[in-house]
Amino acid sequence: MWIKDHPVYLMYWYGACSIFSIANYVSWVRFNEPLVGSTVEGAYLSFVVLTILVYVFVGGLSFFWAQFYCDRESKEGIKSRNRRVHTGMFFIYFLSDSPLFIIDLYIVYHYGWVDEVQGITFILKLVSWLVGTFFVWFVYMWKMSKLLHKKTGADREIQLAGAPGVTFNIASVNNLAADI
Repeated sequence: MWIKDHPVYLMYWYGACSIFSIANYVSWVRFNEPLVGSTVEGAYLSFVVLTILVYVFVGGLSFFWAQFYCDRESKEGIKSRNRRVHTGMFFIYFLSDSPLFIIDLYIVYHYGWVDEVQGITFILKLVSWLVGTFFVWFVYMWKMSKLLHKKTGADREIQLAGAPGVTFNIASVNNLAADI
């Protein structure tokens, strides 16, 4: 996956998204408090500040660390690199992308596209939120399947849905695959 191979691209991407979020607040949200309300304006400012803090101290640092200070040849180095990319993505997704995307979606839905910077920020946040959602979901599923495999083991019976009484053993399927 290119995200894990080149985390420096994530560092650039989220840096640009953070800068556009600041620009959106400075150029549009701040001046339209009577339109959007003080609650939305305050929440946007709070999450922009949180975005910068999360990017500088967790996300960007994790991506930088994964890019330049992990061994790419050893198995333990690759695991360490993946852990750092996952950490950065999780923090940025839950503390930056999701809240700001929801606020931007609320603003665009209720008030429309009013400014160019607002539109660019919305598109960047949409793409960032979609990529982050897929990434977080796939990592979650990967970790849960690994946990279930460790918890239940490879020698378990599985019943097929819609076929009562039809079961097969995972170990026998693995042995069959090894023989082929």
